[in-house]
Amino acid sequence: MQAIARANRVFKDKPGGLVVDYLGIAHELKESLSEYTRSGGRGKTTFDQEEAVAVMLEKYEIVSAIFHGFDHSKFFTGTPKERMTLIPAAMEHILKQDDGKERCLRYVTELSKAFALAVPHEDALKIRDDLGFFQDVRAGLAKTTASTDRPPEELDLRDPADYIKSYRLG
Repeated sequence: MQAIARANRVFKDKPGGLVVDYLGIAHELKESLSEYTRSGGRGKTTFDQEEAVAVMLEKYEIVSAIFHGFDHSKFFTGTPKERMTLIPAAMEHILKQDDGKERCLRYVTELSKAFALAVPHEDALKIRDDLGFFQDVRAGLAKTTASTDRPPEELDLRDPADYIKSYRLG
């Protein structure tokens, strides 16, 4: 909000500023301003790091349960070849579970966000390496996600002109 306020600050001959929403944050900005206004400018501006650590540890427990039974210690101590084969094996471990992929994608993301708020707390630093492994597995799983809602057999039938239309600027 501070950056927006600076852009809109009047000065000499400048009656105001123009905020261009390049990143698609207008909706979130409106929510923030609404919350700030409702609280009379006395909203909670900081967070309690202990609270963030508690959330992080809760998410870490959930993610650890998803990886239960999978030994990933070679990720830290193994040879490069052992480390390279570990990620696909971990992905297979996740994919064998009911909704494993979706749960892994969701909870590793939530753990990563909680971790970012909890750092540099010593409990956050303790799980840093495990989080790195979880994130690598998550990245591998995310790459296997199709970016379309259309069945694969329909993709070959699409008219090339449709591709041009969808990428046309303006």
